[in-house]
Amino acid sequence: MEKSLRKNFLNALHGNPVNRIPALSVTQTGTVELMDMTGAAWPEAHSDPEKMAKLAIAGHEIAGFEAVRYPYCLTVLAETTLKNPGRVTLCPMTLLPDRSR
Repeated sequence: MEKSLRKNFLNALHGNPVNRIPALSVTQTGTVELMDMTGAAWPEAHSDPEKMAKLAIAGHEIAGFEAVRYPYCLTVLAETTLKNPGRVTLCPMTLLPDRSR
């Protein structure tokens, strides 16, 4: 399946015929359902490398996305560019991380 997903994705990029439209998420794939299925939930999956990898690969292995996405949101980008990094609150799996005030 992996080779056919890759070939299908590359065909789409090159404008060639595809057997299905490739699906991927450019922001995050850490859904509550995938967290429940993998046992890798927020906030631990933000900092535990094994849980992070388990949840990230689930987007491909369980949901069938052609891409693997981690970290799970754009908070890491904001945190690295802010004058006071480390002030991001890691929320439970039903909420997105939020910038502390």
